[in-house]
Amino acid sequence: MTVGADRPKGIIFDFDHTLFTFDDSIDWLRVALRRLGRPTDEGTVRVLYDRIEDARGWPEVVAEQRGCQTSPATHRRAILSWFHRAGADAALADALYARVLDPAGWTPYPDVRAALEWLRERRVPVGVVSNVGWDIRPTLAHHGMGDLADAYVLSCEHGAEKPDVALFRAACDALGLDPEDGLVVGDDPVNDGAAVRIGLRVHLLPSAPRRRRTWLPLLLDLLAHDAPLAASGRG
Repeated sequence: MTVGADRPKGIIFDFDHTLFTFDDSIDWLRVALRRLGRPTDEGTVRVLYDRIEDARGWPEVVAEQRGCQTSPATHRRAILSWFHRAGADAALADALYARVLDPAGWTPYPDVRAALEWLRERRVPVGVVSNVGWDIRPTLAHHGMGDLADAYVLSCEHGAEKPDVALFRAACDALGLDPEDGLVVGDDPVNDGAAVRIGLRVHLLPSAPRRRRTWLPLLLDLLAHDAPLAASGRG
């Protein structure tokens, strides 16, 4: 795909692993334990953390989380069940879940602010489409970027999850954008790549350590200079 006459008139971003990443390292558990006034000795914390991580892949946990982001209630129920199955008591499970919803538990990739500000300066409308079980608007606001997105289409507010293209249609409508004039930027070839089914272009970002990712400015530089968008595709 080349830009120029075909330059996107609006950008739709994924949230998790595209704009922000959650600190689900062992510090996630330590924060929850400290908030409860509980011991955080290395041995105890490591055993419980490893069990939580292991339980993430248990068939019953995977089954409960399938489709859970269609409402805040179903998301909370599924995530708390995961923690309980891993051995967390009710208070700890609540504290872990509270951290998931805490804007301070999420970190923007280092290239995000500059990219969103670049788009805002050029009056390019920006949407965020996310499979998520809670309102992420406070997260962007907490990090000083609340005014850099024009529309949010969240699965928990629409009762549907990507790859359902209804979410991408809703984002285009909110931005006043024809799909063929938009570009989706995400990390998941299935969930984000589904946008091509309604005519949106898709640019997938490779996985990278949080502190070293620099692809968003490169993408925007390509758009600015009418160069080929080499990493884009339809899937």
